[in-house]
Order: sequence, then C-alpha cells, then structure tokens
Amino acid sequence: MEKVWLDFILVFEIGTFVMPNYQVCYVFIYAAHKFCSAPLARVNALIHASCYADAASSEDLSLAYVKLIQHLAVSKGYKEAFIALKLAEEKFFCFSKSRIQILKLQLLHERALHRGHLKLAQQVCDELGVLGSSIMGVDMDLKTETSLRHARTLLAANQFSQAATVANSLFCTCYKFNNQVGNASVLLLLAEIYKKSGNAVMGLPYALASLSFCQSFNLDLLEASATLTLAELWLSLGPNHTKRALSLVHRTLPMILGHGGLELCARANIAVAKCYLSDHGFSVSEDPNSVLDPLKQAVDDLQPLEYNELAAEAFYLMAIVYNKLGMMEEREDAASSFKKHIESLEHPQGVDDPLVQGL
Repeated sequence: MEKVWLDFILVFEIGTFVMPNYQVCYVFIYAAHKFCSAPLARVNALIHASCYADAASSEDLSLAYVKLIQHLAVSKGYKEAFIALKLAEEKFFCFSKSRIQILKLQLLHERALHRGHLKLAQQVCDELGVLGSSIMGVDMDLKTETSLRHARTLLAANQFSQAATVANSLFCTCYKFNNQVGNASVLLLLAEIYKKSGNAVMGLPYALASLSFCQSFNLDLLEASATLTLAELWLSLGPNHTKRALSLVHRTLPMILGHGGLELCARANIAVAKCYLSDHGFSVSEDPNSVLDPLKQAVDDLQPLEYNELAAEAFYLMAIVYNKLGMMEEREDAASSFKKHIESLEHPQGVDDPLVQGL
C-alpha cells in the first residue's frame, strides 16, 4: 500500500511542475481513481468542479460532474441525482453527450434493480452494451461494466446459474486484460451469487479472494463491501459463526459509516442486527435498542434508494423484534411496511417514468 501512495504522490508532484493548476487537479482525480481511493477521488472531483471550472475544458469538467453525480446517487438517493443530472445535461449539451448518457443509463439501471423492475434493468443493460461497442471502437471498461450489470440483473431475478456463467466469463476477460478492479468486483459478485442462492460455503472462497485483491490494490470501499459480504456469508452458516461475523462487521464499520453510501451503510446495519438476533447469548428484552436502532437507520437510508428488497428485510426483522418485546401495534406497523415493500417489488412502479422514455 505504501508503494501505491508513493506512486500517487509522484504523479501529483510531476504534474505540479509541468501542468497548469486545473490540469494538476485533473491528474489528481485520475490518479485517485487509478489507485482506487473513492473518498480522495470524490474530494478532488469537487475541487476540480468548484475551483477550476473557468479554466478547465468542458471534457474535463464533465468528468468531474459525472463523478459527483454518481456520488450524489450513492449518498443522497436518485431524486437528488436526477435533478443534478438534468442540470449537467443542460450545461454540457454540446459536449460529452455520450458520457452524460452513460451516467443516465447507469442511474436508471441501479434504480430499476432497487425497485425490482428487472425488465427495464435488462433493457438499460442492452443500451449500455450498444454504447460500449460503438463505431468509434470498443470501450472495454464500459463492456466490462455492462457484463457486470447484466450478471447483477440475472442475480436479482434469482437466475443464479446464468448469473454465475456471465460472471465467470467476465472474470476470465478481466484477468486476461489485467483489470484488477474488475477481478475484485467479479469475485465479490460470485460470492453474492452463492450467498443469495443459499450456498454460503461455496461463496466464502470468492469473498476471501476478492478481499485479497482489494487489500493488494488499496480498493478501500470495495474492501469494506467484501468484508461485509464475508460477514454475511459466515452468518448464513448458523449461530456458531455469529461472533466471527459480528467481528468482521465491526472491523469495517468505520470505513462504511465514514465513506460508504446509503446502501452499504444499510447493509452493515442490517448485518449488525442479524448478528445480535442470531446470538443465543443476546437478550432482545434486555437491550432492544442494539437491534432496533440499526434497523431504523437502515430503513431511513434505504428510502431515498427505493430499495424494496433490503427495506423489506429490515422491516421483517423489526417485526420479529417488536413481537419478542410484546409491542403488538409496532409489530403490525412493521409487518404492514414489509408487505408494502414486497408488493412494490413484485409489481414495480415507474413504467411510465419520463426518464426512461426513448430507451
């Protein structure tokens, strides 16, 4: 890791000698993404957009806007992100149309998955695939992302075998082209596939391999996500592994709560609650807030993301806790919210959303 940051500092110091300030900031953004420090990349995208807007080219400025809107979606939800996207479309109407278009498709895909609108999610994937294979040449990064999103769409549809096939093929491609971030992401996806299919034992090696890649290449937030997935896998193996799972969650909480987005924070809070509920030595009646507080926070975090499946899980756990506490009215409220999110997942809304018109 020390070598990574020495290389990063070297890139920046060289830039300060040979480039104007706004170009140095651009190099800083590029280097932060190259060395995969999400918080650092975010900070420098903000600096570039706010301090060097007058001097930077439209191409560079649009890149900074794209990165900031992506972060806005992750940390504030889709409503805020689409408002910012509309402003970016107006500002860069004559420039970087494909970049803004790609961002719009990325946001639409994420929201469709969270809502449970899988047909739309696959349609958006197909559109991204077309952009990745344009007449100007193949964009390998975009094609890799498209395949990853396709596998995630299959996973959301519980098509585990097909999702694993796509992911395995993608891993071979990433390995061939030395795409280390892709390797870590695909391995983590395979772990998620086995976790959701109920085969946690098979998922453990993939989560550990992804974690190893993340640690080797300083993929900070991806490492946190891999650690959380590893904890969820151990938790799936039964109460005997509860303490190990809780230890893993606590180890990664500082990074997740400090720099993670709404989804990652919600997953971590739900994992904490599940660890306590799975521990035979834990008494809900003696310390209900240790379970209810993280679940309530998870629900608040998931609302801007419209993430029906994860919100349903949180309300389901809340209903169990309230039932153990004998709080029948609160239990019924939680059960009603659980039912509402399940119905929304099975019958997703937003088919006539103007944002998806023309796809």
